[in-house]
Amino acid sequence: MHFETEITKSRPTSAPAQFTIHKVGDEEYIYCPIRERPYKVNLKPEEKVRQWWIYRLRDTYGYSFSQISVEVPVKVGSGEAKKKADIVVYSDSTKRTPRIFIEVKKPERKDGVDQLEVYMNATGCRLGLWSNGAPPHVYLLRIEPQGGAEEPTWRELRNIPSRTESISDVDSPITRDQLVPVQDFLAILKECEDHIKAHEGLNVFEEIFKLIFAKLYDERRNLKNDKSPAQFRVGALEGSADARARIVKLFTDAKTQWQGVFSPGEEINLNDDTLAFCVSALQKTYLLKSDADVLGSAFEVMINPTMKGDKGQYFTPRHVIDLCIDVLAPTDTETIFDPACGSGGFLVSAMDHVFAQIRKERDDENEILENQKDYASHNVFGMDYDPIIAKVAKAYMLIWGDGRSNICIGDGLNESAWADDIKAKLLVKDGSRYKPRSFDIIATNPPFAGDISAEDTLNRYRLAFKTETSGRSKRKNKVARDILFIERCIDFLAPGGRMAIVLPRGVLKNYSDEEIRRFIIRRARVRGVVSLTGNMFKPFTNTKTCVLFLERRKEDLQNLFEAEKDPEVVYAVSERPGKDRSGRLIRDKNGKIRSDLDEISKYMRSNIKWGGE
Repeated sequence: MHFETEITKSRPTSAPAQFTIHKVGDEEYIYCPIRERPYKVNLKPEEKVRQWWIYRLRDTYGYSFSQISVEVPVKVGSGEAKKKADIVVYSDSTKRTPRIFIEVKKPERKDGVDQLEVYMNATGCRLGLWSNGAPPHVYLLRIEPQGGAEEPTWRELRNIPSRTESISDVDSPITRDQLVPVQDFLAILKECEDHIKAHEGLNVFEEIFKLIFAKLYDERRNLKNDKSPAQFRVGALEGSADARARIVKLFTDAKTQWQGVFSPGEEINLNDDTLAFCVSALQKTYLLKSDADVLGSAFEVMINPTMKGDKGQYFTPRHVIDLCIDVLAPTDTETIFDPACGSGGFLVSAMDHVFAQIRKERDDENEILENQKDYASHNVFGMDYDPIIAKVAKAYMLIWGDGRSNICIGDGLNESAWADDIKAKLLVKDGSRYKPRSFDIIATNPPFAGDISAEDTLNRYRLAFKTETSGRSKRKNKVARDILFIERCIDFLAPGGRMAIVLPRGVLKNYSDEEIRRFIIRRARVRGVVSLTGNMFKPFTNTKTCVLFLERRKEDLQNLFEAEKDPEVVYAVSERPGKDRSGRLIRDKNGKIRSDLDEISKYMRSNIKWGGE
């Protein structure tokens, strides 16, 4: 709930242009433009919510103050309702026909919807709004009893119509040119989450993601031009069951077209009314044209944040990902793998990079699309232990690449429990055993937090052993997860292959980690290091990180002094992360992230000559 604050010496005597709280010493006043007088509101948070909505009705919805009343008595039966209606919006300035009843509550209050329904039933008003000043607001549509029913039914709408809109206008088809890239996807997802939690005991993200999957299919397959009508929608006057049938068909068609994300038996479990509410919340967004950071950061919050924090798993900001991919410069003939892929950010960025290259080099549209599909299907691989996050990655890969997804679900550090189809993709037979397949490029941000103590996993890694003064090798009791991923990634990297890995900065400077640095130098050439600020992964962690660029040696060094022949390491320090202290992205007026990583990327590309001695 936003408002202006003005410090004055006396109470206001006229309505300000914007919703304003006037401070006179220790007292707070609001001038009500409807009652045309000031009100002291120090201990009246509900009045603040009421005035906020009065200004919103004018500024957002186009209603004039002359068609709005407050504290309106409502006749119920032969008497009056115990409580007056907080706000009534009338059809015109004569104030004869109420169009919208509004019930406001102070912040944190959740009650009052029942009272709103009383007003609407008593007057026959079809539209109602309940709010405590913070989303989700409740937008009610009253539907008259039909057939033999005695009671009206209620639908929660996405919004109320503006002054110039009718309910039938709201119910008109939505075409592609009316969809808009989403700016605050998290707010929409939270509205859906709150509604689902209030009405159903289901896995919130699973159900919302099914709807997102259906919507992405609609955008990709059905919206062929600006006037194409969206199938992913629910009309204000449409029956919930009718809307459900259409959305379920989209989801079923999406599962058929993009196999591998959902199992054949998975269905939408939301009831009809909840599904209609969530669809109405999503229906005017254009997800395929939305900023990847906007979508990704919303998923960060939605996907089991407690588990993510324990595992040290944080989605990588898109501008960090793009830095890594720009410097690695993948081509359409090279393979890329991320063994801790999360939602697939590095892989999608690699596809974007290669797709642009394919389009630049070719002029036949069919050939371009075929080459892009071949690259996505055969050259891009990822793995994550979390099936929900891997499901998001699969969807991204299928939708952006329009090909067969090579996203695998499993423990990236231990292949013993991998399914046979995963082993076939990521391992090669070496006699009676398997060894990691060789990839041209590795790009990853492995989980930072948590130690691995499982013997079966530790026994696979050299970095899990230490050499004692006696010369004997002894396995450690536990090793940090990110340390094991360093070795794992190098194992998957082909000789001469390129790698970018995000690591805690301490790995490069802590005295206790010297053996790790020796291990890296023995097996790879360090080509570049970019130091990132502590704000980069906020609000999830303030760990200071770096990006380490490596090139796998053709042969491991027997003597570390031989590394003196390596090319000089290219260093850069980021001073403008593109995030503020709270972790929010900082953008310029054109929406571009205000960061120095573009400059650093150009510097690194011009100074790192991959394959050079």
